[in-house]
Order: sequence, then C-alpha cells, then structure tokens
Amino acid sequence: MKSSIKILGICILCLCHLSLSAQEEERDYDQHPLEEADSTKRTSINAWPYLFYTPEVSLAFGAGGIFIFYTAMDTIVNPSKIGFSGYYSINKQYKVGINPIFYFFENKLYFKAPTTYAYMVDKFWGIGNAVPDTGSVSFTRKVFNTTVTVQAPPLWFIADRTGIIFDYDNTNINDKRDNQLLLNDEVTGSNGGELFGFGTDLLWDSRDNIFYPNNGGYQYIKFMVYSGMGDFQYTSLELDVRHYRGFKPDQVIAGQFYLSGVSGDPPFYKLPAIGGSSLLRGYFTGRYRDNVFMMLQLEYRQYFSKRFGFVVFGGAGDVAPQVNAFGFNNLKYSYGAGFRFMFNQEEKVNLRVDLGFGNKGNMGVYFGIEEAF
Repeated sequence: MKSSIKILGICILCLCHLSLSAQEEERDYDQHPLEEADSTKRTSINAWPYLFYTPEVSLAFGAGGIFIFYTAMDTIVNPSKIGFSGYYSINKQYKVGINPIFYFFENKLYFKAPTTYAYMVDKFWGIGNAVPDTGSVSFTRKVFNTTVTVQAPPLWFIADRTGIIFDYDNTNINDKRDNQLLLNDEVTGSNGGELFGFGTDLLWDSRDNIFYPNNGGYQYIKFMVYSGMGDFQYTSLELDVRHYRGFKPDQVIAGQFYLSGVSGDPPFYKLPAIGGSSLLRGYFTGRYRDNVFMMLQLEYRQYFSKRFGFVVFGGAGDVAPQVNAFGFNNLKYSYGAGFRFMFNQEEKVNLRVDLGFGNKGNMGVYFGIEEAF
C-alpha cells in the first residue's frame, strides 16, 4: 500500500507540472487577444508522458494524448476525438492503442473503432464470487482486439441512435505458469482463441458535456452474438445507465448502474468481471468473474481552482451465475478518492488519478484520461 501511495504522489506532482505549463499557455493567449476571440469550436491536440501504477499493470511508463476536433461548425455537433496511448511496465507488459470516435450530421451519425495490441501478465482465480487466492493465479497472454460501431437514428425504436457492431478478438495464452485451472484445461478458453462477434445497440444521451457532464443522463444497451465463425459460441448483453446532477457549476453527483451478462460458452477472460479503472475501482480486473456482473456506484466531483479538482466515490456490486442468484452476503464494496487536472479547458477534459479500495485489502491506483463514467 505504501508503494502505491508513493506512485499516487508522483502522479500528482506530474499533474502539477502540467498545470504550470498550462498557466504559461494562458499567459500566451493573453498576449494574442485576436486569436482568443476565434470560434469556440477549435481543433486541439494534447500529448504527454506519464508514469502510473495499477494492480493489473504494476509500475509502468508511457505516453498518450487526445486529438479533439469538430466535423462541422454548428452549435449541436459533439466534439470528435482520437485518443492514443502506449506503455511499458517493469514486469515487461506493454500495450498500444488508438480510440477514434467521430460525430457527424448533428450527432445523428456516430463511428467508433477502439483498437489495441497488448502483452499482459494477467491473473485468473476461478469463476464465482468467493474464489480464494491460491497464490498460483498468474498467466500471460497476447491480445489483438478491435471493435467497430456505427450508429444512426433508428427507424422503429424511440432512441437517439442505434447501430451495428463488429467485434474481433485474438487472444493467445502463451504461458500458463503455475495456474492449475489453466494447466488442466478446466475452463473454456484456457488456450485462447479467436472471436468474431456481431451485434446491435441502442443509445439515449442527454448529457450537457460528453467529457465532464454537469446534468443529463446516458442509457446504453448492447447485444452481441459470437457465432461459430470463431472458436467460441455465446451471446452477451450489456446495460449501462448513468445520471448526472449539478448543484453548482462543476459540482456534480454522478451515478451509474451497470449490468453485464453472458450465456453459452464464452472463454473465461470474456466473462463479466469486477474491477479495473472504471467498474468498482480497487479490485484487480477479473478478481471475481461469472456469467452476470451487476453494480451501482456514486461519485461526487468538484473543482477547487480553475484547473484542479477532486472526486470521492463509492459503490457496490457482485458477480453471480445468473441474475436471480444475486445476494448480499458476499457483496463487494469499493470506495476512494481522486485528483483531477483539467488540461483542456474548452472541452473540459481531465487527467485523473484515483486511489480505490475494496474488500479484504484490495486496492489500486489508476491514471487515465476523462472520468471513470
């Protein structure tokens, strides 16, 4: 825990340095008032090196950034963006990724295609909400994944947009180490494989800002079918409901209900799972896995200066073999706080550092772009 807090301190110092650079940029703008008077819809690009620690990756260093632009200069269209990042960790993990998101025609046409290539030192404890830590849970895998989503206004549904989705995943588990569950081939996907998925979704989005909402809501439903084209056959359903309420400008309470479920025979690494930088921060991603994952979390967000802010958050959830098997005996809790630096004031885009805690000594430090939800 002490080492994680030290890393949190390093990340905060890095953000402070970025703030000083931003203040220099503000003074430059003051010297060029004609440039500042241009349209508020401007193209911007921000890039930075970073150092971070998470339970999944350990200590890592890398670089990332975000390119924000508009496909039209009207007052309705949302900002499009291309996020990019790459890192390398002290335990030889690496990941490179790009995440383009485009809005066209007054947000009526939407395109997204996140793509990643990674080598990960992962962990698998087993399936269920009470699996013990045996100490021999590690394995390594190489992953290439891309998911293409195209959305447009629906003809038969009352929603803002609906779309078609194509998902491709190629996972190679190249070292099972001493993980007996994988060595004995006790679970589906113990050797990796290919996935080809096709699906659809529905979206309702009334947020007043897609990067830092003060008010509004977001409701998303996704259904996917992974057919015999790949190595596994199963279906998945995802429900994501969020609500934002601002009491004063940039003082917000945000809430999220999330449910993910699968049926059929998915590989173990695609089972709904607790943990990570967005869903119940504080747990290693996949510490608990099963056919269904359901959780609720709340977060209070506030700025205490022009660029700096903080959040406090808490949540609870669990996994189960089916929805009617959920109970409160083994409920997993998550709580913590975070630090924010607004590096893009026009669009209100934050760098974030969060420290999350879970049951039984679980904890993690998370560094990222934009809010957790």
